[in-house]
Amino acid sequence: MALFNYATKEIILKIVYYGPGLSGKTTNLEVLHRSLMPGSAGKLISLATESDRTLFFDFLPVELGKIRDFNLRFQLYTVPGQVRYNSTRKLVLKGADAVVFVADSQRAMKEQNIESFENMRENLVENNINPDEIPIILQYNKRDLDDIMSVQELNNDLNKKWYPYIEAIAINGIGVKETFEAITKLLLKDISKRYSIEIDIPSDDFKRKEESKETTPTKSFEPEYKEGFQKISEKIDALYNEFITLNKRLQEIEKLIGEKKKEKEEESISSLESQIIQLQKTIADLSMSQREMLIQIRTVYDIIRKARLEKKGLFF
Repeated sequence: MALFNYATKEIILKIVYYGPGLSGKTTNLEVLHRSLMPGSAGKLISLATESDRTLFFDFLPVELGKIRDFNLRFQLYTVPGQVRYNSTRKLVLKGADAVVFVADSQRAMKEQNIESFENMRENLVENNINPDEIPIILQYNKRDLDDIMSVQELNNDLNKKWYPYIEAIAINGIGVKETFEAITKLLLKDISKRYSIEIDIPSDDFKRKEESKETTPTKSFEPEYKEGFQKISEKIDALYNEFITLNKRLQEIEKLIGEKKKEKEEESISSLESQIIQLQKTIADLSMSQREMLIQIRTVYDIIRKARLEKKGLFF
């Protein structure tokens, strides 16, 4: 899920490239990394296995603007395609915000494509991610080779959910940028829906803001939760004050019981003990109400914390 980093003022979005071994996942990331503006991307990190690699890099696309004071930072990962590295694939997929499935168009890779796609769905579920809700793009790679499946055949095998798909020849850079731009659009639309934020998706993908003479009007976003947040805060304050008052009364009664014990006034002691029992019950009820209020306010706070866009909204 999207990570809101308040220390760095960034919203971090994780995109994972999934697919069978040697389908072109690594090539996609290498081509993207080379094509990005100098200084916007971090170092391309490669974790090599015996016959496959896991790659990672992150970058800050200045042309997308900000969400209020927050920059958008993308983290791009590939998973190892080999079956024996499934634990690593599952780990890399954890916390993903979107997935690009890179299929090998060669007819000989038909079964591996299907197996990897089903494995992706299983690992999403294992990571508590709904595979029918997370943004997914299919890339049909290696369209320049001989004996490849048609797009219709690939869709029959992999695309029963009607995901968007793009044909590619990643080794030549064809379809790589288009795939990334498509998954980014889907991801931003998903964030807009999930957090109830108005988003203007740029029509010209990754066009630098400096190139546009027109200014984009700022949109506003007023969370409907602010009033509820304030009311719950006031109720918690009232509960807390009542809690303090009852505790003081409890201490006073306990002090009186100590005095009465010295004077051996059994009837008074019994009456005071009854009052203590009643006060303890009241305090317990208050504590329960306070816990429920805290749960409510925490829920509201989380929503506001994730949105944090009351006045400027999201713009490009």
